[in-house]
Amino acid sequence: MNPRHVPVSPQAGRDYSLGPLLRVAGQRASAAFTAALATLGIEGRHFGVMMNVVRHGPMSQRRLCELTGSDKSSMMRTVDDLEARGLAIRRPAEGDRRAHAVDLTGAGRDLFTHAEEVAVRTNGELLGHLDPDEQEQLRRLLRKFVAPGE
Repeated sequence: MNPRHVPVSPQAGRDYSLGPLLRVAGQRASAAFTAALATLGIEGRHFGVMMNVVRHGPMSQRRLCELTGSDKSSMMRTVDDLEARGLAIRRPAEGDRRAHAVDLTGAGRDLFTHAEEVAVRTNGELLGHLDPDEQEQLRRLLRKFVAPGE
């Protein structure tokens, strides 16, 4: 990482470094995942949709937006991309004829298996300089940060 992109510690009593640190950490992780997933011809946004469908089953684009933090038009483009590649399919949702549920095809599930291996390897590379306790502590604190009270 380029040292000039690392936020410096603020003056005592004036700590506002959280936002800049999270931004730089997010950029580092995003760049690593983008490069790693490119070998499979997908992007992080595709991986996020595929991961959530594998974890939770077929679901509406609206629910995918909630789970991934994506907006409606971006989600539509992402699902369109997956559908055009034969990796996902939209089906009528149970109980609501107006809605469609996004599901993965067999090819989509197969690709996700490979993408998951790439994600695990990349995750390990990103956290490799931390010992196992530090890795778990970082994950635990980030989960607590993004979901206070849970």
